[in-house]
Formats: sequence, C-alpha cells, structure tokens
Amino acid sequence: MTISRLGRLLGYDGIIATLLLGAFRYFLVSLSFVACLVPMLAFQALVGWQATHLALWLGAAAVLPVAPALHGLSRAAAALLDSEPHGAQSFWRGFADAVRHRWGSALTLSAAVLVLGYDVALLGADAGVLLGAVAVAAVVAATVVAGAFLSDSPLRGAAFALAAARIVMQRPHLALVWLLLAGLAALATSLPVVGAVAWMSMPALAAVAATICARTLGFDSARERVGA
Repeated sequence: MTISRLGRLLGYDGIIATLLLGAFRYFLVSLSFVACLVPMLAFQALVGWQATHLALWLGAAAVLPVAPALHGLSRAAAALLDSEPHGAQSFWRGFADAVRHRWGSALTLSAAVLVLGYDVALLGADAGVLLGAVAVAAVVAATVVAGAFLSDSPLRGAAFALAAARIVMQRPHLALVWLLLAGLAALATSLPVVGAVAWMSMPALAAVAATICARTLGFDSARERVGA
C-alpha cells in the first residue's frame, strides 16, 4: 500500500512529475513572451523616455513585436487551459500567424505609442494630458487584446480591427478585466526580490486567467454576433 502511494506520488506519471511538467510548460510560454519583449525592455533600459524624435520613433519600433506576442500568448493560454502538451509551440505558431496575417495590429499599436508620445512631448506632462494619454492607451490596449482572442477569425484588415473594437464596446467589463490582470502581472514583476522570478511565470498565468474570464464572461457570444 505504501509503495503504491509513493509510486503515484513520485513516479514518472505521478502527481509531483505532473505538477513540475505543468509548471515547466508555463515557464516556456512565459519565457517565449518575454523574449518578444526584449526590444522594448532594451529600449527602456538603454534609452528611456526622451522628448526627441529619435527616442519616440525607437520607442514605437520597439513595441512592434508586442501585438503578435499577445496573439501567440492567447493561443498558448488556450492550449495550457485545455491541457495540450505543446504550449510554447502554440505560442510561436500564433506569433508567426499574427506576423503574416495580423501585422496591422502591430502597426496600430506602434502608431498609437508614437502619437501618444508626441502628444506628451508637445503638450507637456501635466495631469490632463497624462490622463488622456492613459485613457487612449487603455482603449487601444483592450482592442489589441480583443484582437488577440480573435486570432482565428477569417476577417482581415479594417474589418478585423472593427470587430475587435465592437467586442470591447459590447463587453467593457471584459476589457477592464484584461487591463486589471495585465496591471497585476506588471506589478508582480516590479516587486523587490521576487520580481525577476515573476517574469518567468506571470505572462502565462495572466493569459490563462484572461482566457478563463473571456470564456466565462461571454466573449464567444460577442464574437459570434460580430461575425454575423
């Protein structure tokens, strides 16, 4: 009896091995997402915010991989949630599909970052300008995330962007949940001592949580109405 219990606990297909394998899958997905953020993180570390043309354009260019990475992350989160074995492969397939077919999302996000950067640089960093920039950035970010969850849609170009925007308007509570989860994940990575380790788990965990919320709060029904 004791040996069989130890076998279920410590065996190759036991509880501990299953948990470790699941944690490793989350780690691989998170590492893949962080790899796509390297240009943005490098820009922040080497250049940072500056009210110059070069810095603003470099900052906008550094954001280009983010939208395809979100597409890949949403697909990998669905794979993790459905207990599929190859989450990292799902991520990179989603990333490659987004680069080929959803490159407009990357350009839209980059253009939004550039325009908001020029607004702050030209109008100053007072409370009103910053509040407006944050509001616009939140809407754009929510629309891009909605587009990531629409990655299997046959729509292209402006129709795809319009579908994502309509879902955000029809399900604003979903958009708020996505932004809250993203904010919590970013906050976790900024914590002292454990922040660096959080980078290796938070992206996948936040994406899985967002996928659960999307499935629970009616994203699929909103997508069907938009498709109709």
